[in-house]
Amino acid sequence: MNRIFHDYLDKFVIVYLDDILIFSRTVEEHVGHLDKVLRLLRQHQFKINREKFEFGRTRMLYLGHEIFVEGLKPDDVKVANIRDWSRPLSMTKMRSFLGMTGYYRNFVKNYSIVAAPLTNLTRLDTPWEWTDRCEASFRHLKHALTHHEVLKLPDPDKHFVVTTDASQYRIGAVLAQQEGKRLRPVEYMSKKMPSQKLAKSTYEKELYAIFKALTDWRHYLLGRFFYVRWMKTQSALSEAMKRWIEVIEQYDFEPWYIKGEYNKVADALSRRPDLLGALITEFGLADNVTQSLVEAYCEDPFMSEIIRRLKAKDKVTSDEFELVNGLLFLEKAGNKRLCVPNRESLRSFFLGEFHDATEHFGCTKTAANLLQRFWWPTMMRDAKLYVETCQVCQRDKPRTQAPLGILKPLLIPERPGESLSMDFMDTLVTSKSGMRYVYVIVDRFRKFARLVAMPATAKTEYVIKLFKENWVKDFGFPKSIISDRDVRFTSELWKAAAAEQGTHLQSRAGEPRCSTPAEALHQAQSGGLG
Repeated sequence: MNRIFHDYLDKFVIVYLDDILIFSRTVEEHVGHLDKVLRLLRQHQFKINREKFEFGRTRMLYLGHEIFVEGLKPDDVKVANIRDWSRPLSMTKMRSFLGMTGYYRNFVKNYSIVAAPLTNLTRLDTPWEWTDRCEASFRHLKHALTHHEVLKLPDPDKHFVVTTDASQYRIGAVLAQQEGKRLRPVEYMSKKMPSQKLAKSTYEKELYAIFKALTDWRHYLLGRFFYVRWMKTQSALSEAMKRWIEVIEQYDFEPWYIKGEYNKVADALSRRPDLLGALITEFGLADNVTQSLVEAYCEDPFMSEIIRRLKAKDKVTSDEFELVNGLLFLEKAGNKRLCVPNRESLRSFFLGEFHDATEHFGCTKTAANLLQRFWWPTMMRDAKLYVETCQVCQRDKPRTQAPLGILKPLLIPERPGESLSMDFMDTLVTSKSGMRYVYVIVDRFRKFARLVAMPATAKTEYVIKLFKENWVKDFGFPKSIISDRDVRFTSELWKAAAAEQGTHLQSRAGEPRCSTPAEALHQAQSGGLG
């Protein structure tokens, strides 16, 4: 269908599979458009289902949306389904709910912010736990879609206005057009900020928001009036920023800077002086927290002294700190940070917002993100303690630290059979013949291994016998044997047997970071058995 109607697509025809929508400004124009479409269908031998077609309608349903003169809105039946949707009880049902609401995300301001607690529940590494925040998000999302705004149908003869904003965790944008004296939204867009950009500069995040908005609405904006000048005022650009600018410079637009306090629509993550983040503002906790902050300043000797000096108009203190509506701010390099007093509940609350409510970052990234908005003297130490005692991190997060280096590397053997590695592996199961352990012998040069079954009660004499029967008779005695400090490898009998044949014994148990080939095989076999 797209190939057949290629010359008319988005001019007066929209095609989705076999659904064809023809739109016109006037009745006369509509008759001409219908004639062209029907001729093409006849030319390519397509037939129309008489029971499904509708002509000359000023209001109609198309792909789950109701289109009419005033604009675009979701289908009332779909909205009713969302309104009556019961609370999801599993990840599968949650994905179904988010799939339905996500289809209408263009109608919801800051959809990704509102849906974030629910989206987190669909991750495989997150345990299913329906919290108050999830319930609030679920209700907020249903309310937003049942009280949606009618979006304006885009008019190609009018200029588009793109309003963007970036916060710590999300970016938001609004595509609008002028209607009378006000801007009317055409679409909303919001996305989660990638984790690697969380601690970046405000400039980079704002640039990323513009990049995502323009690429998301490329079909509306490319080739229209836009122009980029302010990007080039930044002296140092990262490689990512250069790539974004290359894309942005394809557009011709005029940038307008709007302060956060006036940028009400796109600035969903609230740049009010309380700086409490999206979730706090969305779910009505801001006033309570603000009041708690003001009260806690009086209990903190350090910050109460700063406030006293500010009220006394001390010049040195005024250069660093500022008091706004009872809240204390530290100002450095033009960046204002809210000072959090020494009250455990408050500091734990903010640490939780930047650790539990995000991706459970490590202490360094958690503190770096927190430091962009907040400050208190022991922040780094508190962040480290909070992360180290986080039960979710201790239970679910794997160790990502690279293994520590070997303090004293083992010499590389020059030929097969020169150096062996030995270990005992407990299978935890006793066979009918009484065998439970596996005696592991590995040639360090070839990585060739012999695995010999033995009972749990095997003595040193028995181990020596197994070694001679299963290795020495085939390959001879080695020059060196590397093992752990098992009592059979440290016994006088084992040492005497080795000395008799001129074999050097070496133990690595004193350096647990050094893993021998036998131990590596032991771990691999254990994983396979499990």
